[in-house]
Parts: sequence; C-alpha cells; structure tokens
Amino acid sequence: MTTTLVSIRYPLSDDGHRTIQRGLEYASDADDSLIVLHVRLLQNGSKLTRQQFRSAVENEFGQIPAHYIVRQGYVLEEAIIDEAARQSADRVIVGKTKRGRFRRRLGQLFGLYPNLEAELSRNLKTTLEIVE
Repeated sequence: MTTTLVSIRYPLSDDGHRTIQRGLEYASDADDSLIVLHVRLLQNGSKLTRQQFRSAVENEFGQIPAHYIVRQGYVLEEAIIDEAARQSADRVIVGKTKRGRFRRRLGQLFGLYPNLEAELSRNLKTTLEIVE
C-alpha cells in the first residue's frame, strides 16, 4: 500500500491535468491511496472549498478514487511538506514550476520566488517527482 500526494493549482490547468494523470498511474491498486492537494495561499484571498475543488477535478476526470484536500498556507513549499508528513505520503508529485524569464530573473535578484523543486527536494522525507 502506497500513498501518493499530488499537489496542483486551481483552476485546473494542462500541467495540473498531467500531474493528476501521473498520480493515477501510481494509485492503480485498490490498496493504494491518492491524495489531491491544493494549497490556498492566504495572501491570494481565495475562498475555494474542498467540494468546489473536488467538483473541478471530477469534471475533468470523472469520479476517481482520491481524497481531496484544500489547505491554507502562506508558503506553498511548507504546506506541501507538512501535508506530506501528515498523510505519511510515500511519494509527492508536483508540476514543474513555470515562470516567465523576466519574472524568474527578478525573483532571483530579489529572492522573491523560492525554487519549489529545490525546497521540496531538501525537506521532504519521501520520493519527489516533478511532472513536466
């Protein structure tokens, strides 16, 4: 039995779609568990509920054997790490971070945007997979 945690953005994008697909590949056995996570960043002011999130995913995929979590947080990386630990996840799957070249360069200069993949790799106590 393995637990796979898939972190996606809302509204669901093509990247999120591919990330969920990868999670479904790992959660093919009846004993496996798939958790679909969205981190609702407090500074963005979103009011997304778990039911709205679940409905959006199920509109794309139909009913899938997954648990849905909408978690609030200020820092995306910390929220994913905390939820992975809370759920005893064996694997965490996230989409590749994509930012425009200009935004990425500004973020590097001013330290505004931490590298999600690097932070998760350093701090997760489980397998991390990045979906491109």
